[in-house]
Amino acid sequence: MTAGLLLHLSAPLQSWGGPQGGRVRDTRPHPTRSALTGLIAAAQGRPRGSDLTDLDQLRYTVRVDRPGQRLMDFHTVGGGYPKARTVTTADGGRRGEALIFEDWYLADAAFTIAVTGPHNLIDQAETALRNPVFPPYLGRRSCPPDTPVLLTTTTDAPAALERVPLHRPAPPGQDTVTVTFISEHPPPGHPNLPPTRKVQDVPLPGRTWTTRHVWETRRELPADLCKGRGTDYLNALTQYRATP
Repeated sequence: MTAGLLLHLSAPLQSWGGPQGGRVRDTRPHPTRSALTGLIAAAQGRPRGSDLTDLDQLRYTVRVDRPGQRLMDFHTVGGGYPKARTVTTADGGRRGEALIFEDWYLADAAFTIAVTGPHNLIDQAETALRNPVFPPYLGRRSCPPDTPVLLTTTTDAPAALERVPLHRPAPPGQDTVTVTFISEHPPPGHPNLPPTRKVQDVPLPGRTWTTRHVWETRRELPADLCKGRGTDYLNALTQYRATP
């Protein structure tokens, strides 16, 4: 068995960006590796620009409890000010007009994540997430989580994703629900399955990224794992963590 953690990321808004420029700041449909690495590093109190190569040993499997919906917000910089107070240009002048950005978010999304790796790294991550130095946020500082981020430790985190409560209402009249999983390795029982796609979200020094392969699969889980939202879901989590 491999040491592991279960995390949960849900909020009214999340934003999982990546390498991008210009005035459109998009979001990925699920948490990125760079964001998950940054979340753990921030909880440990590492300053921006720190060496995070030791965290490369961690592996993530994302279960999509609720995919959410894409939401766009206009972000304006410098609007309504006289030219002397607007955004500075590269040559030292002033733009004289507002900059308008498109910021994209995931609204009402929820993800449960298995984190695996060496025991020492998992222990350090657990300690930090229980008492974070810098508070966690889901992609942007304006997106704080609405549930505890750290659920529990486990000896087989990927397998636990098929047992931990789903943060969604139960579908009426169904015995199973279809749930999407995104992992960094082939799914159990299919070691030769080729990856679904490449994702450019692996952090490198100097705020750059490289690519990784991911496997996206859909599995049928019992509908009674769906424990709703709010207090009902939190009560189900409490009961799950108390079960031997």
